[in-house]
Amino acid sequence: MQTISISELQQNLSLYLEKVKGGDEIIIEDNSEVIARILPFDENDGERLLVEQGFMTLPKKELTEDFWGTDAPEVSQEKIVEIIRAERDEY
Repeated sequence: MQTISISELQQNLSLYLEKVKGGDEIIIEDNSEVIARILPFDENDGERLLVEQGFMTLPKKELTEDFWGTDAPEVSQEKIVEIIRAERDEY
């Protein structure tokens, strides 16, 4: 992790972006006050946050190829609404 000023970032933006691509974290300061952080992009960050916050769970195993050829079950809209309401305790 490296801490730099706004002017340093402006003068050497390409250099710092290369460092971030390499995995480094850059902290930006304005008059000794931290104002921003530049991190490498991770496509799994959004997923990880959802898991950490309890909004999502990751699959226990990969889907098999035959899964995609399986017909979806026919469920009435009323049944779907009933299940959703039960999940939300809206009865």
